[in-house]
Amino acid sequence: MQELENPIWAALNSAQQHFSISAGAARRYPADVAPFLAVAQEGVPLTPDDLAGIASGSYYFLGAMPALPDGWSLQPLSGVLQMVYEGGPVAAPDALDAIRVLAADDPAMVELTDLAFPGYFRRRTGQMGRYAGIHDEDGRLVALSGERMDLGHLREVSAVCTHPEFTGRGYARQLVQFIMHGMQQQGVRPMLHVGSANARAQALYRSMGYAATRELPHARLICPP
Repeated sequence: MQELENPIWAALNSAQQHFSISAGAARRYPADVAPFLAVAQEGVPLTPDDLAGIASGSYYFLGAMPALPDGWSLQPLSGVLQMVYEGGPVAAPDALDAIRVLAADDPAMVELTDLAFPGYFRRRTGQMGRYAGIHDEDGRLVALSGERMDLGHLREVSAVCTHPEFTGRGYARQLVQFIMHGMQQQGVRPMLHVGSANARAQALYRSMGYAATRELPHARLICPP
């Protein structure tokens, strides 16, 4: 699975080509879909024209890092651990009646994810795949999971988050299981990315059958002042 060494590039050149914007030697998602930019391999040079129209801090690289023109820089961020599902068939969760598939344009998804990882979930991220959530008695979205990068035979479980007032109830496990079950029904193998320092989340994913494959570098693109 060599494509997992550079998952954004792989997704934008396979199952998510319809989102791909060509930027010279780079490919990127529309800014309101996902904040990711990619090059084919480490050290690919980019020109100012390739990066035209990109606001500082609005895009990230994950995996292969480019050579940038003068004035541009990469702000290193904490590493990202990649994990791939190694288990068997995944059953639908027992609490299926509490889970709701969400509309792709549901603004509550942006509101909730901004509490956990602000800036990564955009207005149209919900168009990248199926997203599902759990709501409280007042109808507020309090837990979420869904699908983001799609490489065809591999798809990313993403946006796993729970409102701080509702942690410890098993919502994350239920939602991840729901999304994984749906992927397997389509013949797709689940994979995911999690912060290298997030030991709690990593323990959850390992208990669900995921195994670590590699740690990927992660950096924010900074434009000239």
